[in-house]
Amino acid sequence: MSRFFVNKPINMEENVRRETELDAVRGIAALVVVIFHFWLIMPDEWKTQAVRFPMLMGHSFNLETLFHFTPLRLLISGSGAVGLFFVLSGYVLSLSISRYGMVSYERFVVRRICRIYLPFAVVILFSALMLVLVKKGPLTGVSEWFATGPWSVYPTEQVVMGHLLMTGTVPLLSLDSPAWSLIIEMRVSLVFPILFVLMEKYRERTIAAVIVMYFAASMFLNGMGENPPTTFMHSLIFTLEYLPLFVVGILFFQFRENIRVFYGSSPAVIRNVVLPLAIILLGVPAIGPENAVGVVRNLIWLVCTTIGSVAVICVALHNERICRYLQKSHMQGLGHISYSLYLSHLVVISAMAYTLDAIMPVWAWMLLAFPVFLAAATACFWLVEYPCMQAGYWLTRRPVLKPELVG
Repeated sequence: MSRFFVNKPINMEENVRRETELDAVRGIAALVVVIFHFWLIMPDEWKTQAVRFPMLMGHSFNLETLFHFTPLRLLISGSGAVGLFFVLSGYVLSLSISRYGMVSYERFVVRRICRIYLPFAVVILFSALMLVLVKKGPLTGVSEWFATGPWSVYPTEQVVMGHLLMTGTVPLLSLDSPAWSLIIEMRVSLVFPILFVLMEKYRERTIAAVIVMYFAASMFLNGMGENPPTTFMHSLIFTLEYLPLFVVGILFFQFRENIRVFYGSSPAVIRNVVLPLAIILLGVPAIGPENAVGVVRNLIWLVCTTIGSVAVICVALHNERICRYLQKSHMQGLGHISYSLYLSHLVVISAMAYTLDAIMPVWAWMLLAFPVFLAAATACFWLVEYPCMQAGYWLTRRPVLKPELVG
């Protein structure tokens, strides 16, 4: 298919402005994923050790309680943040396609490959190199997840090639564990123009088909008890469990004007409830499809993540106070490096852990890791991600613009 047709979008003029608030939202979501991985790295005894708080009349709490039964839960809701990424992608890609009307499918795919895959490939190769250089033995004082998960497989040619081919199976995620969601993003990107056209022309039937595929995939993989998928075919089926979130993004785009009017005309008490609602729903326990915990619980996660993500996007676009904050330079800066941050942070943390494990305690190198991975993400953006974006614009003969949001 060389070209695809998009019906004339509603209110074409309003699409000219890039919604930069969503850059910042993506940056915040990426930071939540980073904090979530730090939580996973912590040894269990840190999480269960009681801490006394004088300001709370001397009551004792442990980190496990604080981060699971208070609003702090959102800070380690990596699963919810990934769900938000997918809804954002559906919305932003819809906005991009609608903005240009008639678009070359090949140009769309080339730009997505340059935007997502090329930085991914560079970081995978860098991770393999660093593993060979700095991993001399097992880690001590960290969680079992970190000791046996990331960098657990030696990067042979077959392992590296399996990562680069985005197979999405074990052990072909060990060089960069967050890559599982990027694999889903890349796969959906390849069919997204078709999905967008189907949603424009046959909305109800397309939604019904996506729901059927979701339940079929969920029942199959939960029946197999796979977490994550162990074969390439099962990995493709696994992708279908997240397809509804991209469809929600398309729906938000299609009804964006209705949502704006509804939010703007709602009483202040309703508008003030939207953000806390989003925090609660996106902070539900990590029971998404990647955890293979059952069809019903996965459906609960999907519904909560859908409503929470829509609420976040709505507030980011239409709450004036939130908009002003998200447009501040430091928030926009975080947004610009969000993809590089998401892509590279665990590689940087792993390299630091294996390098410093023998010479400083875990808490020390974990604290040091924060400024280091932020600096590394910034370097990755300018040295890898941005040149790849430029390559995409050059290959499709479009002028280089300001760095855009990863869709």
